[in-house]
Amino acid sequence: MNTVKKSLILLLFIFLLNSLTAEKLGYALSGGGARGFAHIGVLKVLEEEGIHPDYIAGTSIGAIIGALYAMGYSATELEEMCLKLNWNELTRDTHQRKDLYIGQKRWAPYGNAVFELNESWVPQLPSSVYVGNNLNLELFKLTASASQIQNFNELPIPFICNATDLLTGEAVSFTEGSLLQALRASISIPSLFEPFELNGHYYIDGGVSQNMPIDLLHQMGADKVLGIKVNSTLRDEERINNLVEILDQTINIGITRNLKEHLDECDLLIEPELTQFVSTDYQHLQDIIAAGEESARQMIDQIRAFKNEFYSSSPKITTFDKELNSFYITQINVQGNKNISPSKVREYVGLETGKTYSSEEIANSCINAWNSQLFKTIYPVLQKKQDNQYDLYIYVKERERKQLAVNLVYNSEEKLMAGLVLSLNNYLLKNSRLLAELKLGGRNELNVDYVKNFGEEWGAYYRLFPYVGEKTIYDYSEHHKINSFKSTEFGINSGVGVFAKDLAIAEFFVYTDQTNLHSDISQTPLLPESSVVSGFGIKGYHESLDDFIFPTSGARVFGKFNFARYSEISDFIYSCFQGRAEFYVPVRNIFSVHSSIYYGSYLNSTEHDILDPFIISGTDGFMGYSRYEVSAPHYQILSFGFSSLPKNRYFIDAGFQGMRYSEKDVWSNAEDWEYCGYLGLGYKNSILPTKLYVSLNKDKKVHSFLSIGYDFDIFFFSRR
Repeated sequence: MNTVKKSLILLLFIFLLNSLTAEKLGYALSGGGARGFAHIGVLKVLEEEGIHPDYIAGTSIGAIIGALYAMGYSATELEEMCLKLNWNELTRDTHQRKDLYIGQKRWAPYGNAVFELNESWVPQLPSSVYVGNNLNLELFKLTASASQIQNFNELPIPFICNATDLLTGEAVSFTEGSLLQALRASISIPSLFEPFELNGHYYIDGGVSQNMPIDLLHQMGADKVLGIKVNSTLRDEERINNLVEILDQTINIGITRNLKEHLDECDLLIEPELTQFVSTDYQHLQDIIAAGEESARQMIDQIRAFKNEFYSSSPKITTFDKELNSFYITQINVQGNKNISPSKVREYVGLETGKTYSSEEIANSCINAWNSQLFKTIYPVLQKKQDNQYDLYIYVKERERKQLAVNLVYNSEEKLMAGLVLSLNNYLLKNSRLLAELKLGGRNELNVDYVKNFGEEWGAYYRLFPYVGEKTIYDYSEHHKINSFKSTEFGINSGVGVFAKDLAIAEFFVYTDQTNLHSDISQTPLLPESSVVSGFGIKGYHESLDDFIFPTSGARVFGKFNFARYSEISDFIYSCFQGRAEFYVPVRNIFSVHSSIYYGSYLNSTEHDILDPFIISGTDGFMGYSRYEVSAPHYQILSFGFSSLPKNRYFIDAGFQGMRYSEKDVWSNAEDWEYCGYLGLGYKNSILPTKLYVSLNKDKKVHSFLSIGYDFDIFFFSRR
């Protein structure tokens, strides 16, 4: 019995001795952009060999991989998580048309370039290519379960990451607080992402100051360090050909220098063979992970020898729940707001205290608020109070209230037009917007549209829309130009309306305008040289398109009645209706089927009362004729076609149209139907979207239409 006791005591002593003398292992994961996913492949091999770290330190993408690994995810789970994400989409900071509220769809998209104006009204160049709002929200969802702790040492594997202070250039480490904010600071690649603001400091990528945070591991208590280096080497002359490559080389020079100082401190360095990949190859993540795994397997003897040199610690027992995804919100606080009140931010977010939400629900609420176009970034941070109760902090960075857009447009009918668009959001009054456009070229216009809203997603508004414009109108005979004249129009519209989130908008309006005509070629006036029209009307609009320029799903419905009924204030007495309905249905993610009907009529008005018949030809109507070639007081256009889903930004559209028009009602006294077929090619680009259409009409005459830029009437809904 005594022998058994002695044996047990000896075994216990040996166990305690091993625990006391076991060397601590730390993993140092470097940054490297998309190449950083090779970390996962290396971790898979290390797991197979039974090697588990006691500490993890990471920089940039290495910080993200390291943090998730420290939270308890296996390398295989990390691979599945990362491959599900569209990492290129995480950098997209453009608002999708389908996600906007109907009140924002009162205006067509515009602007080849948009500049924020500072307090002195001076345009500001952007500080980065990407803002990173989507990245912030995805990091929140990935790390939401870490909100149950405040110190990163409480993770299943103690974790640390670093960033670089933009003002001092010093390396700054993060060991506590919000894991989301720590990672976002570490991954702020200079010029690509905006510096990350936190507690009055601005941070850029940790790799700039320390791409392999080995000394941080020693500070945590690591005796041995296994480093994984995935950053690219310096480019040779043949691979420096453009601005992006020069920028990448500039950043990499500093990273390479600080790496050389620390690599010798690694007890084992694994550097995967990644020469065929660059830091932006997010479309090749599977191959990059495989390359990391293959490189580690080629070093298997060195890895095993390294393992045998020290006692491996046992995995730490922890109560951390990495699957936690239910958060009871006790308080909602707003941080970073300047001009928008905290209550208004909370209204946009739409979450309530005293309720439980998942990380996806919280992130989606921030996306909904971001779609208001009032914020550059908006992201959540959870802070645990007790049990499963959390305070929610909404961090916002507001857009400048003053913006100036440059609008360069070319089309084959009106040639080159250049414009400036000034936007003032919540500047004159709260919850208001003013758009002022100056356009010169094929059309000369000055438009000012002011809207004051009462409500955010649902509500009412009033509008004031003064304008002046000049354009050339052509007169055709047998489809040949025989005359042209200048039309100068100035007037004002005012209306009140209601809007309902993403459903519809409706408005009652009154208007008055004066039109002056000046003949360019013939001196025979076709219409009175000057006339005044005043009246009232109602209009409504619904839009659920996925894209305004290249739609493939959704609908667009617009209808408008105009009434000029009083000869005391109007030279022409008439009633008219104009409407259009378009529908787009995608089929198996290959192509989209679309159909539309356009209809317009001056109702019971006589020919004498018609000031300007509807222009119904061109790209906005019947494509069998040039713009201004066909006009009529009564018309109907039917369209049916197919369009490809955009692939590599290219877009193909084909179909046919039927049109009938008359001096009388098309339903009872219509001319014969005319038909045309068309084929279009588009290039989807946020700066210069391009469309080229070719059509063939009944006379077998070919018409072509080319437009480059945002060739739309921004104020299509505002006009009378």
